[in-house]
Amino acid sequence: MMQQQKNISKYTISTLLILFLMIVLFTGCDQVQQLLVPVPELEDGGAIKIGFIYSTPRPKTTRYGAELAASQLNAEGGVRGTPIQLIARDDRNNTERSIELAKALITEERVLAIVGPDWSVHAFEVSKVAQAHGIPMITTYPTNPNVPNVGDFVFMAAFTDNRQGKPISDFAITPSPDGLGATTTAILTQRDLAYSEGLSTFFKTHFTRSGGMVVAHEFYTAGDTDFTAQLTAIAESAPDIIFLPGLLPEIPLVVKQARELDITTTFLGGDGWDDPDLIAIGGTALEGSFFSNHFSPSPDLDEDARQFIAAYTEMFGVAPDGPASLGYDALRLMVQAMRRAGELTPQTIRDQIAATENYRGAMNISGYDENRHAIKGVVINRISDGEIQFYQLIEP
Repeated sequence: MMQQQKNISKYTISTLLILFLMIVLFTGCDQVQQLLVPVPELEDGGAIKIGFIYSTPRPKTTRYGAELAASQLNAEGGVRGTPIQLIARDDRNNTERSIELAKALITEERVLAIVGPDWSVHAFEVSKVAQAHGIPMITTYPTNPNVPNVGDFVFMAAFTDNRQGKPISDFAITPSPDGLGATTTAILTQRDLAYSEGLSTFFKTHFTRSGGMVVAHEFYTAGDTDFTAQLTAIAESAPDIIFLPGLLPEIPLVVKQARELDITTTFLGGDGWDDPDLIAIGGTALEGSFFSNHFSPSPDLDEDARQFIAAYTEMFGVAPDGPASLGYDALRLMVQAMRRAGELTPQTIRDQIAATENYRGAMNISGYDENRHAIKGVVINRISDGEIQFYQLIEP
């Protein structure tokens, strides 16, 4: 009898092993891994858990936007009457911590989806975790177009640097008053910063294709405080504009030193300029500069944006910035996909994110392209009278 049981056990194990190998053969390793991850069940009184990974000290406000969205979505009835539970975790702008948080959210908290993280460098790694577990993910602030390349469960809420580079270039070269009317440009890039290097490349490509000329391209390193050599070289080339795609604290320091060197050329930047300390550091030197952004708390935007601005200001006592708008839209995109899904599984949610059409929120998204990049407009802001002011919205 015991020998018969052993034979049955051996037969059962062999059969299971053969079945598993057949699955690997016909579906591929990635899909098998997704199939073997159990679908999260509703817990904690039936709430639908959504993990949210954000960074402090900057940008931080993505969480505030998501908290507002969660409040509104639950007031609307959640997902077919089931409330959502936002489980927010601060990765402290650390990649390894971001990875560990994603793993814990999926395997311990049993979240049905992940929103975030805030930076491309973290998103590259967190996306691998989400894809491996077959959990849908929408990033917030990242703009590197390669983030979703890991697989089809990863989407972006922000415009990508390639989609940002063209509108900035078009604005630079379009005649006034709709643009700057530039025919020549200098570019000042931060070395070893994928964001700055990538956006510089996209801008340069579109600018030259449109007939413009890059007359100088200089570089600096994070932490630099003296930009005299680069600015002197740029001044000698006499460009119509200076494109400066970087981050703080270097951006305002560059512009201040340029003005001290009597360089009056207009500066143009990317979304990295969107920082609460920009004006405080740069002061009046920034007057007349322009930069692209994800959002502007302006009454010139549509009714949905105005409602977001009013609700956010009421909840937090300040107007929303670009990252706040992305936290808000990313969570709403995720939950709206859940509402459309016939069955609440990671796969059906993923499919419904991909099927998004004409989303309206802080900013409007017409849909997703084949790379799971959001198709959306770009805001151009101008610094005037010591304030960041809306200048125009460039639709895709």
